[in-house]
Amino acid sequence: MAPSHYPTRQTLFRASLADELRLPEYRLRKLIHEEMGFRNFNVFLHHYRLREACGMLSDRRQARTPILTIALTVGYQSINTFNRAFRQTLGETPSAFRARSVGGRED
Repeated sequence: MAPSHYPTRQTLFRASLADELRLPEYRLRKLIHEEMGFRNFNVFLHHYRLREACGMLSDRRQARTPILTIALTVGYQSINTFNRAFRQTLGETPSAFRARSVGGRED
């Protein structure tokens, strides 16, 4: 188990994104909220991850990639969290989205 003083994954991502953009973290938070219209960094992060997942799920070359692998690749820690976020945001399961996007059967 990691010590509790380690930064969270989201904190690390926010810090690394701010570094990559050469912005202080507070400016990144302001940009995400005021310019992009996201309520907070976590909402932005979920949007980004789901957008990446949709791209992977609709890519015919990744039609055999397990949904769990896609969920982990885009940063979700469990398939349940990924499925719930996907369904709440897009109104369908990742399997249904994939079947509709690339054709074929639902997993």
